[in-house]
Amino acid sequence: MMLLPAVLVLLFVASTFAQKDVVIDCKANSVTVKWRPVLSWARKVDPSKARLGSCPPSSLNEDVLMFLVWLDDCGFRRRISEDKVTYTNVLTYGPDPELPPEPVECIYDTSGKRTNLEMMEDDHVFSMKLMNSDFSGPAPSSIFTLGSRVSIKAEVEQQGLQPLQIYLQSCVLATAPDLTHASQLHTIIAKAGCLIESKEGNSTFLPRQKPSEIRFYFQAFKFALGETIFFHCNMEAWDNQSIGEDKKACYYMREQRRWELLDDSYRSYICSCCDSVCIKRTSFESGSSTKVVIGPFTIVEAAQNNTSDSYWTAEEGLIGVPVWVVVVTVPLVLLLVAGAIATGYYLCFWRGGRLGYRPSRDLLTKY
Repeated sequence: MMLLPAVLVLLFVASTFAQKDVVIDCKANSVTVKWRPVLSWARKVDPSKARLGSCPPSSLNEDVLMFLVWLDDCGFRRRISEDKVTYTNVLTYGPDPELPPEPVECIYDTSGKRTNLEMMEDDHVFSMKLMNSDFSGPAPSSIFTLGSRVSIKAEVEQQGLQPLQIYLQSCVLATAPDLTHASQLHTIIAKAGCLIESKEGNSTFLPRQKPSEIRFYFQAFKFALGETIFFHCNMEAWDNQSIGEDKKACYYMREQRRWELLDDSYRSYICSCCDSVCIKRTSFESGSSTKVVIGPFTIVEAAQNNTSDSYWTAEEGLIGVPVWVVVVTVPLVLLLVAGAIATGYYLCFWRGGRLGYRPSRDLLTKY
């Protein structure tokens, strides 16, 4: 009986310790977050439900989730004041009422000096566009059916003399233009250029036509069907000789079961971190970065895309004529034509070939 109070005290201490469930370690350009979700007794932590912004956890150890991410990834919001820069995000655990969102914040003092990256940012113009399937022009529609290709091209317009190469650091699909208000998120690119969708779905980078341009596509899948979708992307442009774990474009080759580096297949070992954690290193090279949002566009099931099923286009000879009108009209026209033919046959052949024909009196009195 004397053990019972001791057990209760231990449980109270353990519960008190568990309440301190978030540990944040802010570094120069990344952050490490350790989170122990406080769940009800007997519930185990499910890492698939946990997110830091748009990023899943890097690892799970004894119910402690660890996130090792960059500050320009996962949908961090940056706020700049006169003497400091603040990055904010939230930890979420699915739609679980027991676990409200946990704020994550990193605050940095500024010395008034701009980094090379900041100084170069105003010298370049980034752009991203939805393209048609062969990248010869813009996408003809903002509606994509399941299984169709969603083609995207990003490029940087260079203002200076130094040649640059563009990289996509992280990209996500979201149901809102502001990630903090999005009800659904799906990662396409993460870990400084790893095309995650090429392993989990159907996606790939296309060979570069020039260093300042990058093209890729993903196959439309069941994400927020019928809703408006936005594509959020963090892009960077660096010297075209700068390739490493933090500046790369990697895609997964299913048949070979390995990651491939877009710009130099002999250095594909750089992409090995796509299956673990890619470390971003502080760089003193001149470069530029930006965040771009394109959309909205919509993914629908094939049966919902009635444009080609219910109407003929101008090229087919009719403009906006519903199919049901054609279905009703054509049989009526055929019926009228058949009636006219039958009437003509009766008048011209069955009754002697002339309208004024009358049988002779002899034939009428013969019988």
